[in-house]
Amino acid sequence: MSVFNFDDFNDKIDQLNYRVVDDEVLNDNFALEEEEFDDEEHEADADDEVIEFNGTSGNKFKARRGSLSVDLNMQSPFISRSVKGDNDSFYKPTLEDFQPIKVLGKGSYGKVLLVQQISTGKLFAQKQLKKISLLMNEEKNLERTLNERKILEKVNHVNIVRLFYAFQDFNKVYLILEYLDGGELFYHLSQEQYLSETSASFYIAQLILALRYLHLELNVIYRDLKPENCMLNSEGNLVLTDFGLSKVIEEDERNHSFIGTIQYMAPEILKNEAYSYEVDWWSLGCIAFDLLTGSPPFTGNNNKKITEKILASKKNLKFPFYLSLDAKNFLRKLLVVNIDKRLNLDDDEIFEKIKKDRFFRKVDWNLINDNRSLPPILPIITNPILAENFDKQFTEMEFTPPNKFNDDILHVKDFTFTNDKFLNNYYEMKK
Repeated sequence: MSVFNFDDFNDKIDQLNYRVVDDEVLNDNFALEEEEFDDEEHEADADDEVIEFNGTSGNKFKARRGSLSVDLNMQSPFISRSVKGDNDSFYKPTLEDFQPIKVLGKGSYGKVLLVQQISTGKLFAQKQLKKISLLMNEEKNLERTLNERKILEKVNHVNIVRLFYAFQDFNKVYLILEYLDGGELFYHLSQEQYLSETSASFYIAQLILALRYLHLELNVIYRDLKPENCMLNSEGNLVLTDFGLSKVIEEDERNHSFIGTIQYMAPEILKNEAYSYEVDWWSLGCIAFDLLTGSPPFTGNNNKKITEKILASKKNLKFPFYLSLDAKNFLRKLLVVNIDKRLNLDDDEIFEKIKKDRFFRKVDWNLINDNRSLPPILPIITNPILAENFDKQFTEMEFTPPNKFNDDILHVKDFTFTNDKFLNNYYEMKK
């Protein structure tokens, strides 16, 4: 039996500037068969997005946006109109519980907003993604969104962003995340050009601890280590964010997906070879180089040139004159094309040796492990609601006010979530 009637469905489609052409085939669960959609090239804002549902036959109908279309069928492993079984927490947040304040960031995935929970006055970062974009590229967008939610549900590490809620309405899915009011680490780096080796080693150490936790405790390859994903909290400690490209893998599982940001991608990914956790240690080398010099190690006018330099890194890896021998040696150990010779910091014996390496001689690993060390960058925060450590190109950006209804007709299964473990601690700390 259907959980909604078609008159209500049509009314809500009209409110969103959608149009149902033929609703007689809307009988069961929705899924997607992808035809052609590139969300990076065809990203649409809420105020100019128009979706047309064309009826077909049997268990399918067609969703169309301009010249782009996909066939939707009713046998989805992901999409359901039933909200049962997602999460049994007593409190079920909705969009109306949060007042949007500013835009913190924007990408092909959607926007991240600074929001304030109306009942408590607490500030959060709200990552939102349009359901139509998830549906029109199910493998690329929907699975990754679900993976991110499921990974963040398990995370409990001081250097990895905390997820408090995940919920959805008719139009979008939302992740309510820890608000990292220190901003991007590389926003601060841009003010100084590059960091001293003492400061850089502090943040590189925190990245090592975060990656080891992901690899050894959660079996997660991060695959997206880049400047934009390294944030600072209010105390100045590094926090890793954005797990949209991450993946949980089985023991000894190898991957072949071509994924990441070109300047920080490992050679084995570029060569379409099987890879595992080693790709994250290459990316760490790129980030470390960036912190120490102000730019990634391999640059070029186009992706082809960057790729050529990465694959011939032994010849193309150049260091500025001011880097110490300690820094150069550490970077060389990470930026090795041969994965058997690349520094593997998941190995406990190797990790213990690196902790004693001269590059980290000023890092107290016992203190940094619990964020008890004084960070080298102390963000200036006069009022957290002002988002002073975020780029004005985002914070001054206009955003579309939320819709006044949140009926969940097209429901993404296994997405809704409330993290009671983090919430209790968070509210106690913020009192």
